[in-house]
Amino acid sequence: MKSFVAVLIILATLKIGTQHYFAATVKDEVIVAAYKDRAAGACEQAAKVQRLDPQSSWTRASDIRLVIGKGSLDVQLWQLDNALWQARFRNPYLFLTLSAPNQKLFCEFDIVQGGASVFRM
Repeated sequence: MKSFVAVLIILATLKIGTQHYFAATVKDEVIVAAYKDRAAGACEQAAKVQRLDPQSSWTRASDIRLVIGKGSLDVQLWQLDNALWQARFRNPYLFLTLSAPNQKLFCEFDIVQGGASVFRM
């Protein structure tokens, strides 16, 4: 009887975990699809302003990822009164990667602010 209950617990845990995974994946895909065009336009404007590659078309980005929080900001988790806390730990960002023949460009689109920054690595 104990093994039967253990198997039921494992199956229930697997079901809940699978449902959570698929829900999170679908949410990511919906957010990326909703903001992809805005991000591409903002990235093209930022590339022109920064004079990195004005001919690049960000609508052909090779990779688009949704990331929550901007890891490059110097804010600690316990600094709740910091003005950048939301941007560091809570705001959503889209990262677009554009592979050109001789270079690789990256664009970070802030969904909340609507701005983008382009950089090379």
